[in-house]
Amino acid sequence: MDAVTLRGRKEGFELNIDAGADFDQALDSIVALLSKIRSEQPNLGNDKIELELTTGMRLLSEQQKKALYQTLEPFPEFDIMSIQSSVMTIEQAQIERQENSIHVEPNVIRSGQEVNYVGDVLFVGNLHQGAVIKATGSIFILGSVAGIVHAGFPDNADAIVAGNLTEAVQLRIADAVEIIDPKKTPFNSQSISYINDLHVIDYGEITDLKQINPKLYRKMEEQ
Repeated sequence: MDAVTLRGRKEGFELNIDAGADFDQALDSIVALLSKIRSEQPNLGNDKIELELTTGMRLLSEQQKKALYQTLEPFPEFDIMSIQSSVMTIEQAQIERQENSIHVEPNVIRSGQEVNYVGDVLFVGNLHQGAVIKATGSIFILGSVAGIVHAGFPDNADAIVAGNLTEAVQLRIADAVEIIDPKKTPFNSQSISYINDLHVIDYGEITDLKQINPKLYRKMEEQ
């Protein structure tokens, strides 16, 4: 198998470095390939060509990444968009595990306290006024909330808040903020709050989740 293979994409090229190839040999092959493209297309430098690098089951070290970028420096007409590997680091695996799990929060969160989570939260505790519960995912409320509930922090507009927010002071989803007015929007245990197509907070019932957020609905079905 060739140390390096190149294939065209709509936006440019995808350059794959074979995981089993000698890395120094792969760098030499990259130079040969890009030099050939340059000679066959002399006007290439007039426009930037996007180049996406893939390494399969090889995870490049920082030193190898540095060597790769140095190899590509003589080819400024190619704009490196990303270096992607099929290998997941321990840190990435830990983050993914957190993001795909539901945390249970049973405690009392008192005024002035802020509790943060990566992923979804099932809140069965007591959130006092002046306290904040924040999650990168959705928040499912079975307890009592009188403070600030913030789902989808900082920019996950697919997150929802499910449950009774009647006593809450403020609701936030991603970067959208809503002051709770139970007279305007009556809540119950089946209520859901979400970001609509106009990127503002809207309300519905949990039975509508499949239509409102099919992705989240499938995720909940799988758990």
